Amino acid sequence: MRHGALIARAISVVTSIAGGCAALQAPAWAQSGDLFSGKDIAIIVGTGPAGGYDVSARLFARYFGQHLPGNPNVMARNMPGAGGLRAANQIYNASPKDGTELGLFPTSVAMEPLFHNKSAKFETAKFNWIGNMDSDSADGCATWKHAGIKSWEDLKTRETTFGSSGPSGVSSINPRVIGALLGLKTKVIVGYPSTHQIIIAMQRGELDGSCALNLQATSQEFKKQIAAGELNFWITFGRKRSELFPDVPNIFELIKNDDDLQVAKLVFGQNRVNRAISAPPGLSQERVDALRAGFQATMKDEGFLSEAARLNVSVNPLTGEETLAIYQSFYDEPQSVVDRTIKIMGRVEED
Repeated sequence: MRHGALIARAISVVTSIAGGCAALQAPAWAQSGDLFSGKDIAIIVGTGPAGGYDVSARLFARYFGQHLPGNPNVMARNMPGAGGLRAANQIYNASPKDGTELGLFPTSVAMEPLFHNKSAKFETAKFNWIGNMDSDSADGCATWKHAGIKSWEDLKTRETTFGSSGPSGVSSINPRVIGALLGLKTKVIVGYPSTHQIIIAMQRGELDGSCALNLQATSQEFKKQIAAGELNFWITFGRKRSELFPDVPNIFELIKNDDDLQVAKLVFGQNRVNRAISAPPGLSQERVDALRAGFQATMKDEGFLSEAARLNVSVNPLTGEETLAIYQSFYDEPQSVVDRTIKIMGRVEED
């Protein structure tokens, strides 16, 4: 009996020690169940309502809080301006350093310091990148039927207009780059707050097209118009031809020399970090860890994934660390490639 009592006591001591070790090894946020208790977290969206970024942000916000310590209320708030640059500057310079204000702005915006945009008041590597919702997104150019564009070669003989929110957005950068690399006559008209508004302008005949249409979402939302020939895709920007549009050429198969290919990879390779969530610099590691863990849990949430499928939101996530590594790879590109890209984008005056 005494021997049994000693064994029981030994087991109790070992269990206590093991529990203590586990507590020491557990992430700090796991021990701080009230880290965000009673807080409101805002996802600042760098585009206007109803566009792809807005839809993704609101979907993410509906589930994110359930996976954070303290179960805070999470909401999306639009802050359009300068193609998303206004939102990026806000997150980096003005947002609280407690994780209660996060950003979701176009990927191209995070590249602006590399392209010598003096209005970009941030260093991309110093954001706390929380995670990236989609690493396998593909966009393309499409025009409405009134434009009469059937092939990318049609743009060699006539000027075609494309809508954009601002010079820092992909909707502005993409048509400029394909124009330079393929010898096309493209003209960008800025001032449209979201992709949704650009498409409305296309339908009105105010614009010819857009070069920042997500292939998956557009193929579902405008399925009838595409089938009827009202909306026509004629080039895509993924790493290979899209299974959704197998007859539409990919930008990389049209490039004829290595110098052009390097520029194309720098510009269109940004699709690998589509829908990245950022936090300002200066957050404690405890809060960064909590936000990153919550992001990863949200990406696996069955309710989130089911609703994403219904809304045609692509989900192929990356961790915050992986997101930062991809951005860093862009910043490590040869200066000659960067300089040529800047010239194509019309940014020489900002050098």
